[in-house]
Amino acid sequence: MPNRAIRKFMALSLEEQILNGASLTAFVCVFFPWVGGEWLGGKVITYSGLGFFTSFIGLTVLLLHVYILLITIIPLTQGSSIVKKKNRDLVRLLVALLASLLTIAIWSVLTKFTFEFSRLQIHFGLYGTLIGSVICTLYSFLLYKEGNRSSVREMFHQEEPRAPSHQPPLSPQPEDHGMYR
Repeated sequence: MPNRAIRKFMALSLEEQILNGASLTAFVCVFFPWVGGEWLGGKVITYSGLGFFTSFIGLTVLLLHVYILLITIIPLTQGSSIVKKKNRDLVRLLVALLASLLTIAIWSVLTKFTFEFSRLQIHFGLYGTLIGSVICTLYSFLLYKEGNRSSVREMFHQEEPRAPSHQPPLSPQPEDHGMYR
């Protein structure tokens, strides 16, 4: 069963693989440390995306990436798709854009917070979430534009009139040279 799922995933286009890989990376990085260091009073702390005062936004980013992954995984496992195929690229673009914007919002809040408390610092989990979200957004935009391009091509594509199948040429009528006398 896992081999079949891996084969189906590898059969996807390269853009789909990168998009889902970036979304999976951002999903996993939510569980890694986002902020840590020495708190007031000398206590050493480390918080993941689900454990600091930005945990609600971290949970939202996590659920958005789960949704992006489910849009691809459910049809691969013979389930009915969550989103219609014609809207799939647009929905993924909007969800990935929202995840990226929320990650940037978290980044700005934690950066301001670490400036106020100089012994705190941002850790690699937030970097991974940000990079995964941005790559996911870029590739979903690429797939959205590619889908628009192919739909426009289909709209304006006209079939060339086909020549009839090869028929032998009509035999010419013999000329009557007697009529010009």
